Amino acid sequence: MKKKYFTLNEVFTPSQPANYTFVERYSVNTRLKRALNTPGKQIIIYGYSGAGKTTVLTKKLKEEKFDCITTRCMSGMTLADIVKDAFAQLEIYYVAQKDVSKGGKIGGSIGASYFGIKASLSSELNENDKAIAKRAVELPITPQNLAKFIGESSKCWVLEDYHKVRSEDKILLAQIMKVFMDSSTEYPKLKIIAIGAVNTAREVIQYDSEMKNRVSEIEVPLMEKGNLREILNVGESLLNIKIPDSVADKIIAYSSGLPAVTHQLALLICEANSVDKTIRSTLPKKIDVKSFDIALDEYLEENSDTFKSVFETATKIIHKRKSENPADILNAVLLSSKENVTVFDVKENLKINDKSYKGNNLKKYLDELTTSDRAEILRFNKDYNSYYFSNPFIKAYCQCALKTSVKTEFSKSKLLTEFRETLSKELEIARQAFIKDFESN
Repeated sequence: MKKKYFTLNEVFTPSQPANYTFVERYSVNTRLKRALNTPGKQIIIYGYSGAGKTTVLTKKLKEEKFDCITTRCMSGMTLADIVKDAFAQLEIYYVAQKDVSKGGKIGGSIGASYFGIKASLSSELNENDKAIAKRAVELPITPQNLAKFIGESSKCWVLEDYHKVRSEDKILLAQIMKVFMDSSTEYPKLKIIAIGAVNTAREVIQYDSEMKNRVSEIEVPLMEKGNLREILNVGESLLNIKIPDSVADKIIAYSSGLPAVTHQLALLICEANSVDKTIRSTLPKKIDVKSFDIALDEYLEENSDTFKSVFETATKIIHKRKSENPADILNAVLLSSKENVTVFDVKENLKINDKSYKGNNLKKYLDELTTSDRAEILRFNKDYNSYYFSNPFIKAYCQCALKTSVKTEFSKSKLLTEFRETLSKELEIARQAFIKDFESN
């Protein structure tokens, strides 16, 4: 029976993969389906944080009936930690001691070496038989055995936040991918699926050039405005509400291509209108236009510490450089007062305070600000060869934090006041970009 009523948290899911409001991105899904069903093909899924990488993968794994174990990589984790996490989820045991009476027998699908998956360790034992099984987590393990254990379980291995893995361990992981590929003749569904930031795919090939034709590099791009609108449309239908076009346009503009932000703002707007589940009425409930401002204030309150963290990560000085420290570059980006800036624009703005500035390495430093090491504070538009802030919220925060050498130690209330003023200007810029994009299509 088809479900008719939904809770708000089932519809708008900013912190979980979307289910009921999943919007198909055909080119991405087609490539992912092909890669999943190609034996031996390893997969790298990359894109900006919040772009929907995990949502796309979760949906496709379910559709193609793939089971998986998932390791969430964290800064500082070693390869040993990552492998140990996989072992723990597989619950691999080995028989340290066995006493088998006549008629009893013990075994498992990988029994020859006394290893086995916990589920397959159930064996024919008499009540007098004894078997002492110990966890295999602490034992040394080769890539070949790792592939065998995961292959025997008929699973694939998902590595989330792959970009957080140490460089020296990424080299070894690239080698493990090769082993998984070779083992796929025996285990067709065996593969590693690494999810990471924008430069992740490039790193795998960089660490092992032999993987060039053996890895499917799938980018999950920023979501197009039409798809963001579709999230809202589906949400409206499921909750029986009507979001005014002016409110929907603001949500889409502020989302900057990130479905996670669309879900968050939509959820907050529903809360502001006391919508916590499907409205049971003939006519949809109309969302108050003024509720967007309430939702926006709540969003800023909830995320101000996150914005601060992004700014501090992006502007952290590792090696001091004249005129080219991260804060100097971000300030030069802001001086252009437009949505997209080129290397030339930034260079000219830096020369205002440093007439002798050459900018020979400026592109390198701008590119660095698009990486996860700098919290992806900027993005690169390859079509226009230009850079822009990852979203209006971060841009507004930078404007506030960089004013007259003010650091990030200002009151939250003052920040929110400046935020609102700055965001109103940024919304107009975003709206003009929206209109321009619409007209070009």
